[in-house]
Amino acid sequence: MRRFLYALALAVILGSTWLALTLGEVTPDQSGLTVEKNIVYFHVPSAVCTALCFGVLLVAGISYLATGAAKWDYLGAASAEVALVFATVLNVTGSIFARPYWNTWWTPSPRLVSSAMLWFLCAAYLILRGNIEDARRRARICAVFGIIAFLDVPMVFLAARMTRDIHISNVRFETLWQVVSLGLSILGIVLLGGLLIDLKVGILKCRTRLESELGH
Repeated sequence: MRRFLYALALAVILGSTWLALTLGEVTPDQSGLTVEKNIVYFHVPSAVCTALCFGVLLVAGISYLATGAAKWDYLGAASAEVALVFATVLNVTGSIFARPYWNTWWTPSPRLVSSAMLWFLCAAYLILRGNIEDARRRARICAVFGIIAFLDVPMVFLAARMTRDIHISNVRFETLWQVVSLGLSILGIVLLGGLLIDLKVGILKCRTRLESELGH
């Protein structure tokens, strides 16, 4: 089943990419920056996947504090790693888009700062996990940190809408194919993110079981 889902995610991503670069291609404006505009098909799905990973991190943190079950700690750790990957894509693609349109790779606007914070929060979470030896103490502290880190997610989405910001508040499309392309891109990336989280959870469980057996 897992292999089928990986194949499905790959097929959706490849199909959405082909569609985005053909029927759903954004038409160039006076600047002729078609390629930079089409980066939205990677930028927006990465933003959505990052936000969902933080949502999983929130649920995992609350659930661990409520139950103390190790599976929630594994889920939190896995979601943080996957969130770091997609937060990297989010910020890099945003910079690539910003350079030709706003003549800067990055500027300390509310939306861009809060987006950058997503990456730093993921990195801080993983560094925290790597520097606490006691498993239960590590799980409790990381659960609390993950819950607090989630607060940055609504800040990202509200920043460009509630304050003056260089970042556009909404993406506007001209054709139905562009909307379909974006929808499929989001579906493929989110499915891939979920599969990566599941894979990492399995690795963490196997590692814990192996360490327990070697300890005995």
